[in-house]
Amino acid sequence: MHNTTMKRIIFYSILIFMFSCLIGFFYARIWKANNGDVAIDSNSINSNKQVQETNSSEEKLSFNSTFAIKKYYDECGHFEFNYSELPKELVNLTQKEIEDMYPAWTVEEFSMAGVVLSKKENNICNEHYVIKLADNSVDIYHLEQNGEERLYKSTNIMKEYLTQEDISNLKTGIYVYGKGNINSVIEDFE
Repeated sequence: MHNTTMKRIIFYSILIFMFSCLIGFFYARIWKANNGDVAIDSNSINSNKQVQETNSSEEKLSFNSTFAIKKYYDECGHFEFNYSELPKELVNLTQKEIEDMYPAWTVEEFSMAGVVLSKKENNICNEHYVIKLADNSVDIYHLEQNGEERLYKSTNIMKEYLTQEDISNLKTGIYVYGKGNINSVIEDFE
């Protein structure tokens, strides 16, 4: 029983010590906040104002901030999102300064970590393709923003190996979004 009593005494002593330190810490902060300003001369006040103004300034981009461009395409409803290196002329600029520098763009996101500029385009994006039957083989065309088709790639798939349904579909054209989806459509004809 003597051993447990000793443990309790040590435990409560440590607890009281920690509580006393905590009270002393808070008391010192309150005293410094109330009495610390009394002993400051006018030169110190001016330097403190400068520090306060610097601390309350707007967020700015740093040299290691991220930079992204986001384009919305009205005609197809898609968007492109591209990261790139932050242009050197944007380092240390605020959101307002970037808005002034790029009036045709919207600052969609801004923080010290990075900036995202966005813009609406009245076109289709660059990810639209048409797979068609040209003469005796299947060809892939890229849809340009003006609506024209430009040959993107010819395949070795010959007309003679296709079903009548495939030939009919390829004559009107099979529209595909994204380069990654082209291969899955082409595989159906092989």
